[in-house]
Amino acid sequence: MTGASGFVGSHLIESLTSEGHELVCHFRAPQAINIESHSNPEVWSGNLNDVEGLSKRIQGLDVVIHCAAEMKLWNSEEALLETNVFMTKNILESSRRAGIKQFIYMSDASIAKNPLGLNLNIAESRTLPLLKNFPYSHSKSQAEQLVLHAGNETLQTISLRPSSIWGKGDIVDRFLGRAADLNKFGWFDQGNYPFSTCYIQNLCEAVNKSLLSNSNQESFFISDGPPIQFRQWMSMRLKAGKYKVPALSIPRSLARPLARFTENGWKYLPLRGDPPLIREMVHLMAHPFSVSIQKAKDQLAYEPSYTMEEGMVEIEKSTNR
Repeated sequence: MTGASGFVGSHLIESLTSEGHELVCHFRAPQAINIESHSNPEVWSGNLNDVEGLSKRIQGLDVVIHCAAEMKLWNSEEALLETNVFMTKNILESSRRAGIKQFIYMSDASIAKNPLGLNLNIAESRTLPLLKNFPYSHSKSQAEQLVLHAGNETLQTISLRPSSIWGKGDIVDRFLGRAADLNKFGWFDQGNYPFSTCYIQNLCEAVNKSLLSNSNQESFFISDGPPIQFRQWMSMRLKAGKYKVPALSIPRSLARPLARFTENGWKYLPLRGDPPLIREMVHLMAHPFSVSIQKAKDQLAYEPSYTMEEGMVEIEKSTNR
């Protein structure tokens, strides 16, 4: 499994080992990991772009779960291309050479979000939109296409498309919660629009189901089930992490122009850090978005194992703020 030190990967380690799977995990910085807390997986810290070296290391394994990704949204087009696209291509080639039987890719539901159309209850049959103005989503879309096209008689490929993954260690803990405490996070149109989400343990359930599946060259949306109002979900998540819930709201019609204005300020002026609002964040969070998980139910036998309330309770139990 790649990306073992990330948010998704760290949760997957616990889930997969509890199911009895033996893991070889790639950590970016293995010296910083408490291996005992991760049920003693085998650690490999080689170069994921070294096709020959990686193919030798994974020789004899059954499955590659590729979670490693560049997540930075601002000023990172080159890194997104190199990590999310080119590295995925190299890992696929290593898997082919090593005789890997199954390749599970961690994609993102945002690759199907059309910035010019409605995005409610969308299915995998939707033609993927052009997303060149949104580098992160575009890079994930390109990588997914590489994965699906690589599937054949000997290498079974599956792409999972989770929608807005949440849980302990998510984007709220890494960024949005702190921004909310500093009054730098607010709503678009009061946050009153339907939104699909995916609790991390439900995503782990989807991965475990994928390991048992014979599906090949298939993509699957993964979510918590029916959508929820964005404001309701995010308010619950902020409260569970003991962060402030914002009252500020701006009209959605102003969001993209404001984001462009902010981006230009950070691009042309000597300003520190990242801009507080960018167009891709508006694309990801400011609009109604819901997905259908019927295909995952039919082909993977996937069912969300946690309700939203149960997930929030788990976060509250682990929060010491």
